[in-house]
Amino acid sequence: MAKKDAIMKSLTKSLSGGALQAIGVYGVELADPLPTELPANVLQVDMVWRMQDDRMFHLEFQSKREDQLYRFLEYDARLARRHRLPLRTVVLYHESVKMAPDQLDIGTAKYQVENVYLSDRDGDAALDEVTQHLRVGTWTSEDRLRLALAVNMKLRNRNEAIERIVTLVNKVQGEEERELVVAAILELGDKGLSEPERQRMRKELMRVSKMAQELYDEGREEGRVEERTEIARAALADGMDNDRVARLTGLSLEKIEEIRRDMSH
Repeated sequence: MAKKDAIMKSLTKSLSGGALQAIGVYGVELADPLPTELPANVLQVDMVWRMQDDRMFHLEFQSKREDQLYRFLEYDARLARRHRLPLRTVVLYHESVKMAPDQLDIGTAKYQVENVYLSDRDGDAALDEVTQHLRVGTWTSEDRLRLALAVNMKLRNRNEAIERIVTLVNKVQGEEERELVVAAILELGDKGLSEPERQRMRKELMRVSKMAQELYDEGREEGRVEERTEIARAALADGMDNDRVARLTGLSLEKIEEIRRDMSH
């Protein structure tokens, strides 16, 4: 989770400085990422920030059409109740979605979101623009988002675009700026990809980004811990004592006791 938090902080910077203007979203300057888990029966929104003007900016990425807005309405009602700040919600649609509702009338209130359709944007043209800006040294914050989201726009060939994106990331000047681009790709760009495409993108990014490599390493470690936890659960269910389970799995006695307590509930 530490690396995830670091990525979100980088993404906050990556989407600031007018970067969101690249997709037609104006007047957003982010300050801090906010918790995305909502209370009661836990709901998880995609991303939410406090903006510099003390409003909230709620961003949802959709690879499929949202036919009704009740889910987003519930998200925003809970966010507003928790943080007591006004909200602006943008729904970012993958290029496969051409149209979706942006209003919901529930009688006592009218709810509205801003839909952004990547189907309206040419990914190849976006990458051409980034290439030109890198060539002549006129890189802007909007180029981060063009590079991050191009793979979800209209493309002639997605596989070629992935290769091109990784090549362009490697040409971004300055490690900090390059990591801001990678953060945007990891959190936004690969959401509309198939799992093989996503794994390929992340593998390629590991060659040019410390953040991508660290995220991969952290994911592997979390996977190993989860595997050891499942082994511990099975061993405890079979009646094995805590000391033996700890020796078997390499987990601490405190962790074993925590697992035992969870199993008893």
